[in-house]
Amino acid sequence: MGAATDSTSARLTVAPMRQEDWPSVARIYAAGIEGGNATFEQEVPEWEQWREAHVKDPCLVACGPTGEVLGWAALSPTSARPVYRGVAEVSVYVDPAVARQGIGRALLRALVEHSERAGFWTLTAGIFPENEASIALHEACGFQLVGVHKRVGQMGDGRWRDVLLYERRSATVGQD
Repeated sequence: MGAATDSTSARLTVAPMRQEDWPSVARIYAAGIEGGNATFEQEVPEWEQWREAHVKDPCLVACGPTGEVLGWAALSPTSARPVYRGVAEVSVYVDPAVARQGIGRALLRALVEHSERAGFWTLTAGIFPENEASIALHEACGFQLVGVHKRVGQMGDGRWRDVLLYERRSATVGQD
């Protein structure tokens, strides 16, 4: 568990996600789905289904001074093949009511740190071009644009969407 280093640091704690955090995590995820620029997903899965699709550690929440979950960050494996064991896709979601207060940055920085301790050498992110806040966040945390998937997926309303491909290579893991 570590404290955030941004202006919210006196009030923000980043900690491992617990099953008890799921209702708040699901609410924040639902807000991201509803906003239309965070994911292709159309509904929040049940805890068990969500947990099965994500790396167990690291999986983090950012909590405010009274313990309320303000955001979350997790990794999804990019492949079941052993050669990709150190590569994962990043998800970072912040409660819209507290957006742009450094919570996403604290979560993503902590996720990078924890992922390196867990042996991950490459983190990826797929971001809709319209999600300017997520682009800025990932770039500020060392991710670089490596490509674009044109019209790669279709939203529930029929719109085709491009996805920007970002990547962050660890300077310490996988350098041998």
